[in-house]
Amino acid sequence: MGDDLILCGWRVRSALALDELLPWQGDDRPADVEILLDFIPKPAEPPIFVLPHSRLWANGDFLLELDDVGSFRVEGGCRVLVEPSENADPSALKAFLLGSVLGVLCHQRGLIPLHASAVHVDGSAILIAGISGAGKSTLAAALGIRGHALAADDVAAIDPNSARLLPAYPQRKLARDVLETLDMGHEGLVTHRTGQAKFRVPALAGFDPAPLPIAAVYILNVSMLAGSVEPERFSAVKAMTMLDKMLYRRAIGRKIQPAQTLFTSIARLAQVAPIYSLHRHKSAPLDELEQLAERIESHVRGCVKPRGRTAA
Repeated sequence: MGDDLILCGWRVRSALALDELLPWQGDDRPADVEILLDFIPKPAEPPIFVLPHSRLWANGDFLLELDDVGSFRVEGGCRVLVEPSENADPSALKAFLLGSVLGVLCHQRGLIPLHASAVHVDGSAILIAGISGAGKSTLAAALGIRGHALAADDVAAIDPNSARLLPAYPQRKLARDVLETLDMGHEGLVTHRTGQAKFRVPALAGFDPAPLPIAAVYILNVSMLAGSVEPERFSAVKAMTMLDKMLYRRAIGRKIQPAQTLFTSIARLAQVAPIYSLHRHKSAPLDELEQLAERIESHVRGCVKPRGRTAA
């Protein structure tokens, strides 16, 4: 099996060291995804869609270009070319590879990548989705303190055919104040990216790369609502709208995947797993997230029907 790795169930062969990922322990099939360090040639054809720092071509190939970091070309959901900038920080390369590039790989492979963290609860996955800064990773870490193993952090890849989560890798990204609040400590940890106040926190305990049924998705909103607000289930139409908004790298993904395919995939997920709104007060202290984690745990066990593992 060599030095191949596992990510979202894929066999990954990488020229870039990715110590966040676990070794491949599956069959001897060829690599599903190859990550190569190489020069990225200038495409002959013009892109069909352009955003700051990124471009997309008609065949679905994607290019991300970042000053002082490097360029990433994602091809066909199976090949990633990485051309680092001079003196590029390896942690920054990995941060974008396991963030934006992972999200695009998911879209190219027909998966649903949600902007969400996920944990195991009673044999199923619970997803905490939300915009950047909402507190997804923090809330998932608070659930981790309560014994619920990590399944994904920030990018949650879902197989639309089975509506199952494909666990990513056992590592969280947490700020120093979160680590202190949860009594996790930060000695010996490295920053997620140079200049960022977040640390890479290993989360190996209980991590299992096998696909997980999804019991529920909670959309985390930071609001000015006062007091404790219980999760509220969205209607079917609203649930699909919210899941669409939570697509990771949504603008690019909606160009890569046909609209009907995305609609069908999101409808399948909304049919299988209940989707709830979850409010966190904007000015609430961090230690109240532990109370929110307890409320989620109670809600899952009291109101959500566990799905548990079943045969694929």
